[in-house]
Amino acid sequence: MMENRKLKILIVDDEPLARRRIEALCSRMETVDQITVASDGHEALDSIVQNRPDVVLLDINMPDMSGMVVAQESRQLHQNIATSESPAPEIIFTTAYSEYAVEAFRIDAANYLLKPVKEDLLREAFERVLRKRNTVKGTRKITDEHWLWAQDGHGSVQIRCSDIRWIMAEGDYMRLCVPERSYLIHDAMQSLLERLPAGMFIRIHRSAAVRRDLLRDIRRKGRRNYIVMDDGSQLSIGPSYLDSVLSASSRS
Repeated sequence: MMENRKLKILIVDDEPLARRRIEALCSRMETVDQITVASDGHEALDSIVQNRPDVVLLDINMPDMSGMVVAQESRQLHQNIATSESPAPEIIFTTAYSEYAVEAFRIDAANYLLKPVKEDLLREAFERVLRKRNTVKGTRKITDEHWLWAQDGHGSVQIRCSDIRWIMAEGDYMRLCVPERSYLIHDAMQSLLERLPAGMFIRIHRSAAVRRDLLRDIRRKGRRNYIVMDDGSQLSIGPSYLDSVLSASSRS
């Protein structure tokens, strides 16, 4: 159960219609407590200092200052505010352009949503921010969490590694399976596993890896070996991976 905490939101967009639409979406969210708006980058930075928002919903293409610059400046502003007891605001880009996603990854944005922003994706993004914020546990230091960027067809989002149940290869992409949905990430299996927390996942096939703590049983039917996950899901074990899976299971 998520803590009973709500978010302060800052909406930054130079287009009035876009601001009003996103503000209307936010006003329907039970996770939102306060909404402020800004029409340009300079106004946004002033609001970040004065209002200390938890989340900045940020357009990218703005005439006076791009959203990318605003995001970078907001990080610097937070570092300069010595008395701040809250983490820097999470940046969620809201844009009509998909080509800035890679740059957004580099500056550690929390999410990247394409316009017109869908209500369910925005709601999910806010819930993800709350989960991340709820790891603060009374200190200023966020506990050690690991996140990956992934694609969902509407934009790019951050996925908490501990939410991933298993990983399946699909050509040049890896499908990250989380409860009730999945996401794609452009990477090779071995490269991806090296980026994940050590010991969290075990490879069971050339094209599959699973969370070690969710593995419940190893079975054999005919010539097929397979694992059983905590929810009853069954995944085949590649012949060359059987020994390492058995060894991992014995240590769990």
